[in-house]
Amino acid sequence: MTLANQVIYFSEKEQTFDSIILYMDLDAFFASVEIRENPDLADKPLVVGGNPKTKQGVVSTCNYKARKYGIHSGMPISQALRLCPHLTMVRGSYQLYSEVSKSIMNIVKHYSSTMKVAGNDEAYLDLTEIASDYEEARRLAVELKDDIFATERLTCSIGIAPTRILAKIASETDKPDGLVVVKPLEITEFMNPLKITIIPGVGKKSAESFSRKKIYTCGDLAKLPYQLVYQKFGKYGLKTWKLVNGFNTENTGEKFLSSERKSISEERTFFDRYQKWENIWVQIDSSIDTIIARMRVKNMSFKTITLKIRFKNFETYTRSHSLSSYNITEKLVRTVVQKLLEEFENKKPEDIRLIGVKISNLKKIDNNQKTLTQFF
Repeated sequence: MTLANQVIYFSEKEQTFDSIILYMDLDAFFASVEIRENPDLADKPLVVGGNPKTKQGVVSTCNYKARKYGIHSGMPISQALRLCPHLTMVRGSYQLYSEVSKSIMNIVKHYSSTMKVAGNDEAYLDLTEIASDYEEARRLAVELKDDIFATERLTCSIGIAPTRILAKIASETDKPDGLVVVKPLEITEFMNPLKITIIPGVGKKSAESFSRKKIYTCGDLAKLPYQLVYQKFGKYGLKTWKLVNGFNTENTGEKFLSSERKSISEERTFFDRYQKWENIWVQIDSSIDTIIARMRVKNMSFKTITLKIRFKNFETYTRSHSLSSYNITEKLVRTVVQKLLEEFENKKPEDIRLIGVKISNLKKIDNNQKTLTQFF
C-alpha cells in the first residue's frame, strides 16, 4: 500500500481528555537529603555515588550546581571529575534515603489512594475524582509541596496535566521546586517550544534521527504532515507527533489503584500578621465554608476532622479528631476545630503563618438514607 492510499485513524478517545494527573518528583533527592543533613554542602557541586577515596564508580545523582557542569546520573565518576575537578563526592546514605522516601510517600498517600509510586523520588496521583477542576488540583499540589517541606525539609517539582506523560514533562520544565499546570486546550502551545528530547523515550539515537530532518523542538515535529512523520519515523514517530499536537496517547487500559476521594481540605497562608484571634477565625470560617461546599457537590460525608497550623518559625502541627459516625454538618466541623485550636491559645496570633482544615475518612451518601442534617 502506498503512502497516498494509507489511512491512519484517529480515535475519538485520542481526541478527548477526562483525567487530571499529578506527577511529583523530589528535587535531586539523594543529594538534597545529604545537603539537609550537612548544610555546608549546599554551595558545592555535589555527587552521590562512587568511592570518594579511589575516585571510581558511577554518579547516582547530583545537585543542581553539579548539573551546570554537564554532570548527570549514570556518568562515570572519572568523567564527572574531568568536567568539575573541585567536585564533592559522598558515598550515599541509602538506608536514610529509603526512610525519607517512605515518609514522603505516606504524605502523598494521604492526599489520594489513586497513587502509583514510580521510584524512591517520584509518584503519580490521579486527581480526576478528587479535584473538581485544574485550579483545585493546583491548590492540592501547593498543599502537598508545603506538607513535604514542613515534614522533611525537601522540595519537589510537580506537573499537572491530562495524562501521565504530559504531567511528567510539565514537571521537568520548572525545576527545582516548581509547579506547572497544563490544561487540555493548552497542550500544543505548551509543547511547541520544548526540545524534542524532553519527551520520555527520545534518546540520543532518536534525537539524531529527528535532527537529520531538522526537527529540534516539539513544534518542529508538530507542524509536519502526519503522513510524512509516519513514513519517516514509523509508529513511534506518529505517537510522538500525536503527543505534541495535543492528542491523548495514554494507555487507557492501565488503571491507578482507586478513584475514591480520601479528603477535602483548604489552607490559608497569612501574609499579614493578625493581632487578634477573631481575625484568624474569619479565615477558618471561610475555609470551612469552602470545604463543606465541595463536600456537598461530591455528595460525601466525613468522619475525621483535622486542624493544621504553622507558625513563623515553620513549626507545623496537625491535630485530628475522629467521630463515632459519619456526619455532614458544618456546625460540628466548627465545634471540633475550635476544640483542637484550644491547645494553641497561648500562642500569639501574629506568629501564625498558615491555618488548614481538612475533613477525611469520606463516604458517599446514600440518597435513600436520612442524613443528620435532616434533623437540624
